[in-house]
Amino acid sequence: MTGGRCLVTGGAGFIGSHLVEALLNEGWEVRVLDCQSGPDSNLAKIMDRLEFVEGDFGDKAILPGVLEGVQTVFHYASTTSPATAHGQSETDVATNLVGTLHLLDEMIRRGAKNLVYPSSGGTIYGPALETPITESHPTNPVCSHGIVKLAIEKYVQLYHQEHGLDYIILRYGNPYGPRQRPGGKQGAVAVFAKKILADQPIEIWGDGRIVRDFIYIDDLVEATIKSLDPGNAWNSVINVGSSVGTSVNELVSLIEAAAGRKAAISYRPVRGFDVPVSVLAIDRARDFLGWRPRTSLADGLRKTVAWIEEFMAGASG
Repeated sequence: MTGGRCLVTGGAGFIGSHLVEALLNEGWEVRVLDCQSGPDSNLAKIMDRLEFVEGDFGDKAILPGVLEGVQTVFHYASTTSPATAHGQSETDVATNLVGTLHLLDEMIRRGAKNLVYPSSGGTIYGPALETPITESHPTNPVCSHGIVKLAIEKYVQLYHQEHGLDYIILRYGNPYGPRQRPGGKQGAVAVFAKKILADQPIEIWGDGRIVRDFIYIDDLVEATIKSLDPGNAWNSVINVGSSVGTSVNELVSLIEAAAGRKAAISYRPVRGFDVPVSVLAIDRARDFLGWRPRTSLADGLRKTVAWIEEFMAGASG
């Protein structure tokens, strides 16, 4: 499945902007709905190749227009991260869950047939009963972010049953790479790299032995594009990760090597919403998509640190 007109919500974000570029290169007509615009936008260099609508996917008044003539929606906009959703469950539900229901309803009214939804392999399963975690693992999220992601998954599947909406749900590991802005609260790689490069102390919640599955942005986008091909991926849930576990302490060491600097570390009490281990099984992605990650963590971190150095130099210049 290639080409046609699509809508990418959150298309100016970290993952969204990389996906938009890939879709354009695959021949899609891309319309982006995002609150981010201007000369510093991730899309600034390719604005002439797409249609950009500035706005919020939760704004019901804007949805009929942005969905006009669209067959496929990539719903990559989110108002929270695992950290920011903590303690703000009502906001998380009102903006992400209810907002997505408005989007789904308008998709049905406008005749949009397909939805690609990025779920959270890092939070949706909860504490791992076994690793690597397969798609059939129980889903027992212990944070609002994961609960809302799971609820959206269930509603997407309900709309498939009731309205014939076709979907792909991709449960991503922990994505990292160029364009992940280092000033936010999400993305350990970007946050740690910026602080190490700026000779600032980094905070680690717990003892640093928490294990995560880090996936480089180019590999993540390649899997996403491959999922669009006709075949078994539609109306499926698929993990997209590296299937390699890396502790936070190991991650810091690798970033130090890429940056050529040592980190000053401040260990903080563990947070209740951080599961100890999250490593994704990717057999289904290999079987359904013919995909496997190609970028080692060390190589990906070198590219990411180089981008963050350039970004920081530009911000200070």
